[in-house]
Amino acid sequence: MYLETDLIKIKQLAAEREDENYCFRAFLKEKDGKKVDSIVHRLHEKYVSMIDCTTCGNCCHCLKPRVEEEDIEILARLENISIEDYMASNCEEDFGDIYLKNKPCRYVDRKKCNIYENRPTQCRHFPYTDKEEFISRLWGMIGFYEICPIVFNLMEELKDRYRFYRKRN
Repeated sequence: MYLETDLIKIKQLAAEREDENYCFRAFLKEKDGKKVDSIVHRLHEKYVSMIDCTTCGNCCHCLKPRVEEEDIEILARLENISIEDYMASNCEEDFGDIYLKNKPCRYVDRKKCNIYENRPTQCRHFPYTDKEEFISRLWGMIGFYEICPIVFNLMEELKDRYRFYRKRN
């Protein structure tokens, strides 16, 4: 079984397979969503058991997580400052949502989250491959494909499972 965890190689392959991934997105849109979810959830369990996110941390370097009110309260308490002060120095608003504003995340040290047990809700759920309606989130998955080894390997195996054959040089 093939497993790719080299982040440089994943980024390179993502660039090479960008068109292929958009074609695969269109291909999957025509499939039964419940069946796709069933396969994706099994693959999620497989790859989450094989890839330790705490040894990667690439999402912490590449993404700005959305934070909920409860997350902000916890983070402000951890830093022993008011919610208002926390938001003013660490958050930004975009289209009505609030995000942590720094990349890499202020809480990541190399590849490890310093507040792992208290990390924001969105971080806890990343990469969302265990959620329902995978087909409705394919744009995001294509973006995460170059960032997250779980998504990369899951998508590649999903292509194989559906016998989605692509032209490769």
